[in-house]
Amino acid sequence: MIKILMTIVLTLVSLKAMAIDLSPNQIGGGNIPGTYPTIDFHLRNGDWAPRLTLSNAAGDQYKVSIHSVAAYDSQLVTTNTDYPLSSMRVRAGDNLTFVYQAARQQWSFDGPTLSPNTNGGSGTISSFPAGNFLRFKLANGDWAQTVTLPATAPDGSLIVISSTASVASRISPQNIKYSSTFNVRTGDQYAFTYRANLQRWISIKTPIVTLNAATAGPQMQAPIVPNTQVKFSDGSSIQEIRLPASAGDRDRVTISSDASGIATISNANVDTTSTLKIFNGSRYEFTYIRERTRWAVQSSPTLTFTANSIGNPQLPDMKSPTARYTSSNGNWMPLVHLPIGALPGDRVIVKSDAASDFTVTGLNTTFGATLVRRGESIRFIRNATGAWSLDTRLITMLLIYSEEAAAHLGETAAQMRLLDGLRLTNEALENSKANFYVKAVGLLKRQFVANTLGDVLSIALKDPVVISTRSQLAADAVYYEGTEEGCGLAWLTAGKNYMIGTGSLACGTNVMRHEFGHNMGLNHGDSPVGGSAPYAKGYSLIRDVMGGNAIPYYSNPNLYTATSDVALDMPMGIANVTDSVRAMNERSKLVSEYF
Repeated sequence: MIKILMTIVLTLVSLKAMAIDLSPNQIGGGNIPGTYPTIDFHLRNGDWAPRLTLSNAAGDQYKVSIHSVAAYDSQLVTTNTDYPLSSMRVRAGDNLTFVYQAARQQWSFDGPTLSPNTNGGSGTISSFPAGNFLRFKLANGDWAQTVTLPATAPDGSLIVISSTASVASRISPQNIKYSSTFNVRTGDQYAFTYRANLQRWISIKTPIVTLNAATAGPQMQAPIVPNTQVKFSDGSSIQEIRLPASAGDRDRVTISSDASGIATISNANVDTTSTLKIFNGSRYEFTYIRERTRWAVQSSPTLTFTANSIGNPQLPDMKSPTARYTSSNGNWMPLVHLPIGALPGDRVIVKSDAASDFTVTGLNTTFGATLVRRGESIRFIRNATGAWSLDTRLITMLLIYSEEAAAHLGETAAQMRLLDGLRLTNEALENSKANFYVKAVGLLKRQFVANTLGDVLSIALKDPVVISTRSQLAADAVYYEGTEEGCGLAWLTAGKNYMIGTGSLACGTNVMRHEFGHNMGLNHGDSPVGGSAPYAKGYSLIRDVMGGNAIPYYSNPNLYTATSDVALDMPMGIANVTDSVRAMNERSKLVSEYF
């Protein structure tokens, strides 16, 4: 019996110590199991997975180490770990280890860690260690008043700063892109990533202070951390709230409500005069822009109306800076009145998908009344005198696809690709605050004798069928999509007889917005010169439409980015240097009058 018990104990000990090598090919993908005490998971060329996960259950202190020599990066899902972001990039040369903490049901990332005591008694991190991750921990007896990030690090490196100390510290703004309110209190955790193209650290995760409306009060106090949330409810509501007069650069305030009543956000200290009402389901995001000493509205609710939802021609009073009215067959009325209650800067976007036209007017307009036709989007703005005025022009476009495109995709799919490109173009124009939309006035199937998109540019607008169709439909612009060699090509700062862009089925539908930008006078983001003006070019740093085409925005220095992958709250242009919207707005009247 004793011999049997000893055998069982020895077997358990052996199992506990057992290690196993695994790879995607062995397990059929990147879902790493939690059934072995020690796993070394290897990524290699030909034995690789784009997405990796760790098991949601494992034995206490079970260990998984991930090793990569693959040419392609993988993304490790880290939502069940103590890593501060939802995913981690795994690159060639990385060796990452996670240990399962059964009590917390969470994997702990076993990365390099520093503290003041192990850093020579200092909070200044003079250099970044090997790898792309570092923790810096503060605690009682192991504390520094100020933490300073290193001047440089490998691109994409991550530093996580946390504290269990009873006395607060601060993070120095030195080497950080924006000097937000970086106080580090007990339980706080910050994450910064290094952007080599900025030569600065960007904060990507910060503590959040949550206040109810009554606690925040009518006049909010200066933030104590970069992110403050204020919540209105029936149990905690006030009539009006005013944002702080000053704050750390790029501090954020979010105001939301599930209260049945309506309150107001004061326009004082905010960069808009528009309506800012707080109502059930509403959510506003503000960012403090130090160079403007104002809070910028990053997002706000948009109320959407139809004929059926309002039941009469009068649109309701404005509750937020933007409202939309959409008309469609079966959900239509012949007349629409713009809101009576509105503030300067408020906008109403009217869009029609209905076969029948309708008229938009209002109690006080600068245009009297205007007709809205099928396929049109028109924006109206409340001006400084309290009148509604037109805020957009329409540039009409003939969409052409080749017979080969139709044969390859099918007739309907070829047409839908073009319409999706138009949708993406208008999305970018609206996001960027351009003063015009593009309207499709026709679809034409036409095959040209051409090998490249450059050939198409040279002959398409001279083609008699295109000339007559364009004239008949009064198309200011033309866009073509086919199977010719190339991805996209267009004339720069195009006159009436050169107003054409081209794209290929080999590339995405977002090509149209880029090539149309060229027609409107825009050069690439890395160009030393602009197109129609010195500032008529994209902004490669944020990868806008003309500078990489990764985000649905044209450069505009009056707007700010909202995603950390392009650096949170960066201006989306440089005044007089990269300002695509200004350049296009200056040409839109000319182009809209080509036909």
